[in-house]
Order: sequence, then structure tokens, then C-alpha cells
Amino acid sequence: MPNQFEMRSTGRLTVAPDYFQTVSVVIPCYNEERFIGNALDQLARQFDSDRYEIIVVDGLSDDNSRAVVEDFRRRRPEVSVSLVENPARNIPTALNLGVAAAKGNVIARMDAHAAPSDGYIRRCVEVLQTSDAGVVGMPCMVRAGSNTVVARTIAAAVSHPFGIGDAKYRLGADGPLQESVDTVAFACFTKSLWQQLGGFNESLLTNEDYDFNYRVRASGRNVILDRSGHCDYFARSTFKGLASQYIRYGFWKARMLRLHPRSVKLRHLVAPCFVLSILLLLLIGMFWPPAFLVLAAELGLYLLVALACSIQIAWGTHGGIGMFVLLPIAFLTIHISWGASFLMALLRGTGK
Repeated sequence: MPNQFEMRSTGRLTVAPDYFQTVSVVIPCYNEERFIGNALDQLARQFDSDRYEIIVVDGLSDDNSRAVVEDFRRRRPEVSVSLVENPARNIPTALNLGVAAAKGNVIARMDAHAAPSDGYIRRCVEVLQTSDAGVVGMPCMVRAGSNTVVARTIAAAVSHPFGIGDAKYRLGADGPLQESVDTVAFACFTKSLWQQLGGFNESLLTNEDYDFNYRVRASGRNVILDRSGHCDYFARSTFKGLASQYIRYGFWKARMLRLHPRSVKLRHLVAPCFVLSILLLLLIGMFWPPAFLVLAAELGLYLLVALACSIQIAWGTHGGIGMFVLLPIAFLTIHISWGASFLMALLRGTGK
């Protein structure tokens, strides 16, 4: 009988019975004492313990993250949990260190801020076995990072099409059970695929997932969104944190699109075009005053759309007047932060 790491190949697709699969969960972590314990608790029961390990790749945290991990190891000795140090303190390096140390033939890329639903990993492994998928993930259900109206508002804004566009993995569980998409957030893939593609691009400090998934699709494999479960993701709790996050996202998205120009989607360009139009109309208005009227009309239309979406969200979630008032601020924070940083990255040329 073959051992647990042996797999049989059928053309391009590698297939193995479930009882031969071994799974390694890789979690980048830096100062995540608030969330890492919950993530580990939710991950503990996702697969058979004798064929399952969790690798926390810690960026030399200076809070109690490591102590939380050690406490979990004492409480749940049946779950294999190991700590790998990441002096570089960035996510793509953490992922590559974790996958390199992994013993499993299937990798589950998770996050300290995320908590998968029951059966998430087993289902992803099943889909990998029975399809030509290179990567499998599930919808990302954004939750408030704390119990404040601001945190709830931010969570609503970053999971609404007006806030983040048409990224299907961020827009809830409605839709077909499975479909091929451009990217997913918390994905499962084989270690052999990671090796074949050369791992995660460590020059991209953000958007490393999108880059990896783009290369998966370029290699002829599908990125599959399976809606039989989901992964909770805890959003930022303050507008400052939201702005910082989307400044980083926009900057590194521009860098990623320079590497892969054909990967560009309409949603990547809307916010930069919005910011650019404001700047151009302000400049033109200095020499041709009617441009200020065009700018006023554009901003007025933006405000009307933002308010309409805010009414829809606040009414549908019983968020109240506080959420209704704050949602336009959250939308504007996302769009200006993303758009301005994207344009700045393009202007800087090197993206460094």
C-alpha cells in the first residue's frame, strides 16, 4: 500500500484519495494576540489530526501572540502546531517560509484575522481532488473588528460593491456553488504547485495572493470559488487603520499590475480614475472656471450614490443613523486612499 504522501497522476491533474492527503495550514502572524487564538481554535478541527499541521510564521511579534500560540499548544496537544520565525516581517516571505517548512502535500493559506467555517479545509481538499482547480477558496465574510459603530461601518463598506467593486469572494455567498474567478483570499493548493510557480513573489509586500493566483491561471489551471462554506475576516476598526490598509493595497496593486498588465480589471482602475479626475478638474479650473462646475457635479453624483448605498446598507443591517452617516466617509476613505496611492506608485515608476 502507498504511504500517505504518494499520489497518482492523471494527466495535468494530480489526484489522491482523501486518506492519502496531508494538510499544512500556514498562518502569517505579527502582533495578532487579539485574533490568533480564535483562528487556531477554529482551525483545530478542520482535518484529521494525524494528517494535519498548523504552522504559525511569526514576524518576531512584540505582543503576546507567541504566548497565545503556546497556550493553545498546551490546551490542544493533539493538534500539531509549530512556530517559524520570519525576521523579514512581511507576508509573502512568511508564506514562503511556512510552505517550505510544511510536511503536507496540500497547503491551506490562512490568516490570523480569519476564522474558516466548519469543514472549510476538508471541502477545499475535496474540490482540489475532483476538479482541474489549481487553487480553491471560499467567500470571505467581513466581520467588524470590534463592537463599535465605526468598526461595523467599515466592515459593511469593505464588503459592498460600491466600496470594493466586483471581487466575487468579497461579496457574500450568493451565486452558483462553484465558479472560476480571478482570485480568492484564503486558499488551498498543492505544495507541488507552489514549487512549480516559484512560490510567492517576495517583492510584492501586498497583493501577493492576487499575483500567485494570476500565475496559477496563466499556467492553465482554474481558481475556484466554492460557496459551500465561508471564512470570517475581521476588518479594521478605525478609519485610520482603514486608510493605512488601502494606501498599502493601492500602492502594491500598481506594482503588481506592472508585472502582469493583462491582469488588470475594471475595479482596479475606478478609484484611481476618480482621484485623477478630481486633480485634473481642479487644475483645469484654475484656467477654465467651468471645470469647477463639472467637478461639483461629479462630487455631487458621488455623494448621491454613496448616500443611496448607505441607506440600503443601514436599513438592511439595522445599522441605524450612525452607520448611515459614517458609511460615505468609509467609502471615500477607501476610494481616495486606494486611488491616490495607486497613482503615486505609477508616478514613482519603480514602485519601491
